[in-house]
Amino acid sequence: MPWRRRRTGVAVAVFALSALVLSGCSSEKKDPRAYPGSPAGQTLEGVLKTFGLQLPPCEVQGVGYSGSSKEPYQKLSLSFRAPKACVDQYLRDHSADPGKPAHWSPGADPKAARLVSDADAAKYGWSFDGATKYELFTGFATANQSTFAVLVDPRDPVETVYLDSTYLGGSS
Repeated sequence: MPWRRRRTGVAVAVFALSALVLSGCSSEKKDPRAYPGSPAGQTLEGVLKTFGLQLPPCEVQGVGYSGSSKEPYQKLSLSFRAPKACVDQYLRDHSADPGKPAHWSPGADPKAARLVSDADAAKYGWSFDGATKYELFTGFATANQSTFAVLVDPRDPVETVYLDSTYLGGSS
């Protein structure tokens, strides 16, 4: 009976297509900029919005992050590279004076920088040179009053910026 075979074939095709669609919807894809161990299903844009933060308006490179818009109390760690003039303006835009940094070097009091744990820094690929004095800014705040500790590696005209949230402000 050819009509039964055709109906069975259509049913199998519909079942296979449904399974494919459902499996695609249920698996949460990971943003390629997310650090290892970051929650799946989170986008950088969504996490930044939760903290009232945006990336600088200039060209940024090497963006990486760990955070959740669903559980922001877990904090946001973010890094990127950008030209010095852009980084300076970004700091000014967030109430940090690029002309008045504190300084931090690896091996100094780790609480002074208020950054991620050594284990997380290693997981994120954040490595700090013991001979470098990094610029430290603790007054960095967003429009919703989220605050961050910021380290800037000043050794290159394209500076590396590391941000770690210290307080989640009001909703954005």
